[in-house]
Amino acid sequence: MELKEAFKTAIKGEIEGRELYRTAAEKTTDKKAKKNFALLADEEQKHLDALLKLAQEYNEGKDLTIPSLPAPTSFQDAESPIFTKEFKETIANKDFEMSTLSIGIKLEIESEKFYREMAKMATGPDLKKFFEYLADWEKGHYEYLSKQISFFESYYSAKYSMARF
Repeated sequence: MELKEAFKTAIKGEIEGRELYRTAAEKTTDKKAKKNFALLADEEQKHLDALLKLAQEYNEGKDLTIPSLPAPTSFQDAESPIFTKEFKETIANKDFEMSTLSIGIKLEIESEKFYREMAKMATGPDLKKFFEYLADWEKGHYEYLSKQISFFESYYSAKYSMARF
């Protein structure tokens, strides 16, 4: 894949992630989730800004200036990284939030995989390091979302369990 196409793909993915998390932040009623989905959306925006800058430099034939990005957000509550513990009690009625987590996991897996591929194809050590950094960041998002789903799984799946019929 040519670098120009790689930037287009990466930019599209970051926009999709940002919009997913923004919508989730707006729609959820859980205060902690609002804050954490907004943080995830902000991180996706930071990735987008960095990619747009690099793509512009590339299109103008300039040397690429690899931007530094702040450390990724770390969620403090190890048991429930995104939502409040009280949210778990009503999870059976939270289809939107569970769908957001599920879609988010898929986006994060694909983003990590894509950035790892881009790191392998990078032409210089700085660009390679940048793509590896983004891949690690997306892996962290995946781990937060996965941990959250695991925390809710038994409560949420009970609503749709065939054992109830």
